[in-house]
Amino acid sequence: MAHETHCVPACPSFTLQAFRLHHFYYGVGFLIVSITVLAFASRQRVRWDAALVLGIGMGLLGDEAGLLLLRVPYSSPISLILLAGFATSLFLGAIHAALRDGTWEFHVLDQADALTATSALLAMFGILYLDRPLQPIVEAAGLLSWISALVLLALFGKRHFLRVLARVP
Repeated sequence: MAHETHCVPACPSFTLQAFRLHHFYYGVGFLIVSITVLAFASRQRVRWDAALVLGIGMGLLGDEAGLLLLRVPYSSPISLILLAGFATSLFLGAIHAALRDGTWEFHVLDQADALTATSALLAMFGILYLDRPLQPIVEAAGLLSWISALVLLALFGKRHFLRVLARVP
């Protein structure tokens, strides 16, 4: 059986390894940071990056909510419904914002912006499988996502972040 089916809310413990903190707590940290940035940011590029971090945080929080809050295994239907609820709320929020505000800001973004965001998502996929005793194919997919994220970030991240810091629209 996989490690997750045996895990109780007390494991993995942060005191044993820094990377073994539950994804839930990383998600809470991402939510706090992104909501703070969104509250004060006025430039669209900064808001886009903060919104991406917000979505990642909600995904991590939703992934662990069933285990930590409801104390049910990952494979429980309640846990899966909770995760689907998080995903649906993010999707409906994005649709609502697009219908309300339009999609004009998508035209501001270019290849460097899109691929930098993709690198962040690939890195998060790799984190989900960090040091998990899973099947080799899943571990290979996690490693491939990390390598892809690093390549994309190296090729396109500098341009994106320099524009964010330079206050380019």
